[in-house]
Amino acid sequence: MKPSDPEILNRFMLKLEKSFGDRGGVGCKDLIDPTILSPDPLVSELVFSMLVWESSIGHAINAVDAIRDGLVDLNELRVCAPQELMSILPSRYPRSLERCQRLVSVLNAIYNLQNELSLSHLREMNKKDVVAYFRKIDGLPPFVSARVILLGLGWHAFPLDDWLTKQLTREDITDGSLDIHDQILRMERLVKASDSLGFYTLLEHWATDQRAAKLTSKSSTKSAVKTSAKLKGSS
Repeated sequence: MKPSDPEILNRFMLKLEKSFGDRGGVGCKDLIDPTILSPDPLVSELVFSMLVWESSIGHAINAVDAIRDGLVDLNELRVCAPQELMSILPSRYPRSLERCQRLVSVLNAIYNLQNELSLSHLREMNKKDVVAYFRKIDGLPPFVSARVILLGLGWHAFPLDDWLTKQLTREDITDGSLDIHDQILRMERLVKASDSLGFYTLLEHWATDQRAAKLTSKSSTKSAVKTSAKLKGSS
């Protein structure tokens, strides 16, 4: 008999706990000084999450350094042309142009709604209204809004992007036939509210290892191909 979804999930969580349980948090405030980005912790989490989306925590940390060195503040960032911002971010950044287009669009949408780059008003709203607010912001990925809700506001959410979903599908955790919105809703139903922060944290650490292993495998394959070509050329 095939195990139920909750059973598969619990086994996977236990496996991650053994491997990554001693690692720290994955929120903006856990990894960098959030005031580098903004005096508003929620804006900092949103921008950092935009840099993590379809990428990695390591990429995001490097991008924050580049933004700090290349721009005065987020107000300067939001008036950048996406191509200009793309030139500031580290080279070979995943989905670089799309990310820059989305980030500029999202920050301008927030500014137009609030007349400032601030999300502090979200703390006075309930979760339903916060979700509705985020849905009004064109270009904001569900992964990012879920991270802000979970890591910034401390409410139940489960951030997923396409890359994480593909990795979890291989573990029989997610359903590859669902779109990203339905994937997130499904995980929010499967994961208890009290477990969501802990599981998502473990998942990000696991994903970091998965990405590193993938890069190592690609590097090894390229090296083997080059070696083979040299051997053929000398024979």
